[in-house]
Amino acid sequence: MKTFLYRTLPKDYQGEIYLWDVDKTYLNTEFESIWGLLKIFFEASIDKKSIPGTTELLLELRRGVETEIGIHPIYFISASPVWLKKILEGKFLVDGVQHDGITLKDYVRFWKFYRVLPLKNNFAYKLLSLLVHRQLMPKGATETLFGDDFEYDAHVYSLYADMIEGKMDLNHLEETLKTQGVKNILRKAILKEARKFLTENDFSKQPIVNHIFIYMIRHTDLHVFKQFPRVIPTRNYIQTAAILYEKKRISKKGFQRVANAFELRYPKNQWSLNSSLLELEDRGLISQATSSDLRFWK
Repeated sequence: MKTFLYRTLPKDYQGEIYLWDVDKTYLNTEFESIWGLLKIFFEASIDKKSIPGTTELLLELRRGVETEIGIHPIYFISASPVWLKKILEGKFLVDGVQHDGITLKDYVRFWKFYRVLPLKNNFAYKLLSLLVHRQLMPKGATETLFGDDFEYDAHVYSLYADMIEGKMDLNHLEETLKTQGVKNILRKAILKEARKFLTENDFSKQPIVNHIFIYMIRHTDLHVFKQFPRVIPTRNYIQTAAILYEKKRISKKGFQRVANAFELRYPKNQWSLNSSLLELEDRGLISQATSSDLRFWK
């Protein structure tokens, strides 16, 4: 992997960092077919489509709540190759999305160091990228992660969170990596990074990963996520925005901007504003007061 950082946070920074996946979390990418892959590689920045609500939510996370207006850190970690950097960052520019860095897959370096080309199974790549990225962040910073259910994001993110918080036994970690088919050389690299956190970090500040949001592009059964307690699965980005509003990460006006853009710009489906909020209320993810407040904002 190769990480490009455009902003160095102060060493004493103790605020939130927002860490986003790109494909199928932010961008509506299709790589299940040869045609889909070719489209990714040759599609211009302006032709790439964002998933409904992501652009608006990223803008609001950057802005923050009314009492904390500031430039909140946003980073992307993607399995896209390094040579797509210009195209991806062109898309960020088109959408007006500011970011502080991006990690991309460097096939040449990956082969040089690990003698592996991670073409399909990105479990090891994502986990290793998260661990290396964390080493570049202030120790006191906390994180909110955004992914999807197309591959392994819920599992990878949860594993990563346990590792950097000192909750993961190394033997159990190695067995998990074997189960996921991670090759020996990559297992060693991941275990090496995990040991750094066990020996160098102060685990008195808990948690480090506050929330893990998973966009349910596959419409996975909610029961699947019960094995990952800190994961919050959402059906659309209205739901994600509502939860973040209740957690005081975005403002009410920010939620309104996400919801308004969602209703005006994107195709209608069964998950309207009302049904999205009521389902969150039924799942206990937002309070009745928040649900009522946000449903009648117009």
